[in-house]
Amino acid sequence: MRRFPPREPPRERRLRREQPRPEGPFDRLLRRRPERDPAPIIIGGTIGFLALVIVLVLAFSSLFGGGGNDNSASDTGSDSVSLGSGITARRAQIPALPPGLAAQSEYYQFDAQEDVPIALGLPLISDTSDTAGLGFYTYFDNRWQRLAEVKEIKEFQGKKVGQTEFTKVPKNLAILRVLAQTYQVAGSLPQNGALHPDARVNIVSPRDYVPAADGSVQGQATLVPSQQALLMPTIVGSTQDTAAIVNDILKDESLRSAHVGAIAKLVTDGGFAGIDLEYSSVDSKQGDDFSDFVKSLADRLHGNNKRLSLTLPPPSSTPQAYNWNELGKAVDIIKVLPLADPTVYWQTMPSALSQLIKDVDPGKVMLVVNPFSIEGTGDVTRPIGYLQAIAIAAEGAVRDPSAADIKPGVSVKLVAKNLDEGEGASPLRWDNDGSVVSFALGGAERHRIFIENSYSVSFKLEMVQAYRLGGVAVADASAGSDVANVWGVINGLVQSATVSLARPNDTTLQPSWQAPDGGDIGAGTGTSATWVAPQAGKYNIILVVSDGEHRFGRKLPLEVNKGNEPAATPLVTFPPETVTPSPAPAASATPTPAPSTSGTPSASTLKLQVGKRADGDDPDSIFSDPEQTSAGSDVTYRIVIDNDSPVPVTIQSIVDNVYPGVTCKNSQGNDVIGLTLAPDDGDKDVATEQGDDAAVCKFTKTVSQSVTDTVTVTVTDGTHTASDSDSAEVDVT
Repeated sequence: MRRFPPREPPRERRLRREQPRPEGPFDRLLRRRPERDPAPIIIGGTIGFLALVIVLVLAFSSLFGGGGNDNSASDTGSDSVSLGSGITARRAQIPALPPGLAAQSEYYQFDAQEDVPIALGLPLISDTSDTAGLGFYTYFDNRWQRLAEVKEIKEFQGKKVGQTEFTKVPKNLAILRVLAQTYQVAGSLPQNGALHPDARVNIVSPRDYVPAADGSVQGQATLVPSQQALLMPTIVGSTQDTAAIVNDILKDESLRSAHVGAIAKLVTDGGFAGIDLEYSSVDSKQGDDFSDFVKSLADRLHGNNKRLSLTLPPPSSTPQAYNWNELGKAVDIIKVLPLADPTVYWQTMPSALSQLIKDVDPGKVMLVVNPFSIEGTGDVTRPIGYLQAIAIAAEGAVRDPSAADIKPGVSVKLVAKNLDEGEGASPLRWDNDGSVVSFALGGAERHRIFIENSYSVSFKLEMVQAYRLGGVAVADASAGSDVANVWGVINGLVQSATVSLARPNDTTLQPSWQAPDGGDIGAGTGTSATWVAPQAGKYNIILVVSDGEHRFGRKLPLEVNKGNEPAATPLVTFPPETVTPSPAPAASATPTPAPSTSGTPSASTLKLQVGKRADGDDPDSIFSDPEQTSAGSDVTYRIVIDNDSPVPVTIQSIVDNVYPGVTCKNSQGNDVIGLTLAPDDGDKDVATEQGDDAAVCKFTKTVSQSVTDTVTVTVTDGTHTASDSDSAEVDVT
């Protein structure tokens, strides 16, 4: 019996590099004088990458078996070779590899007197020029960790060499290849939840049922639309109350038998493909009873061509009730739950999976990914929503002056209270230990917030590859929950059988400030800013933050109070003028006009016009405002951004009140953030898309109810900013 529905094998696809890497000395040397034979350049290059390649390929040849010396070939590291610049290297016995990785080079250990950037190459043991799936890995904390993709393969003296650049010399290194395979995806749903529209799952598991004290099962099935996926509801026995019921059932043989019968009947009567048991808190003393229960239930279900899945915690050094060898033989799927704290996760999960796949067929194992963010205080962690975490990061405050003293012309000090180091907090940054974007709040109790997104999930999916697991299970695959949309990277793994690792650029994590209602906010970047209040009135300041994937803005409402009325200027009375006869005019030179004194553009010279229209499924295919469409249809919003300033400006941000974090793309499919617009071409205050001073971008969203969508665009000349907003009304008929 198949554990999963069949799938087409994945297409071969070359790995892509998410972020450009700096040019290394190897690249520059190869580009010099291309008309010459490169051999003199390679031989003459005695520093940096070229020296290292030559030493590894040529000088190591006899030491590592290339010179015909059988004795030296068997030596696995007693000798080392100096590579110059205080760097030594030696070959060593490669540590054990997980089943999803294959060695493509020898394993080398390096010693360096200081940390210096270096371009490095290792000779390959196979004759290949294809970099797909190849990466530089280091062995650290008892697990393999990928440092970089193989950027390029070159040939030196008959040896194929894979190379890339590093910020410092690694402690050890080998080139490994990820072995491609077919992966399955399971999605868990809250009761009555609906799948996210981007979810592409093979198994759907609504959390609909709980065990009862008499061995029966209670709950009501979630209506899941018919689709090409197996319906395997979850019986949740992991809460404090239901875990106690599970343990009581396991202690009593008659209750175990009744529970087996109740589950088998539920699956048959419901027409389900199988059942998933989340019995993750079984008393360690009940291990034998749990194994007997699982084997009995598996026999009943398999006899009816049904499947059995277990959702359990990872193997641990502490006593557990789970005999992995017996459970792995009995069931079709084992979903491994994650540990909440990201740092503890990476300290524990790789070794746990290594242990698990010794007892269980890796193809039966699915790694559970939790798309919720995490808040941690001390050793206590709890899941929080994705937007909830972002909202905490985007909370702004006024630090000076007091509310009563905010008057026209007064400088107002703004601060991101949960990111600014002056507030005892720490800014958004990539946490290498937890492989996640994080920040910390100040105060009496220091809270750490870990924002789960596609970046952090991709690192976890690499373990699915490395250990050749059967696939991945998403802890909440619903459309209604406040979780990160990680389906892009998960669907990419299924389609290409590979995952590209990337970390967000530091600059993308830097907050920015906007003043769409007016006032000078300067450059408007960083965890603090100064806003010069304009005339009296109510204003919104927007603090924009990013997790590296999306940008979000949170409003900080401010009121500028009326300033003091200026005192009347005293009237000075002059005596009557004495008229003096004018002499006859003498010839004089024509006066020279004074030069113009126009200086650096001020904030008031920056002007912007934004226009927004929408187009739904009505027959006219015209972008309009208001626009009529049917419920559940896709609506495309079209935004025109027109620079009416006398200087070039760069689009700094686009903030949408209905779809936070949306990416607006031009006709080439590129995000317009960062696009520079030419100075005003003379259209002045009309929002036109003609000329180099304008840009047009679009984004599409599914609309289920009438909505008024407002977009705010901010531009900068590098010193000042300007913003403008426009709305489009969509009427659902």
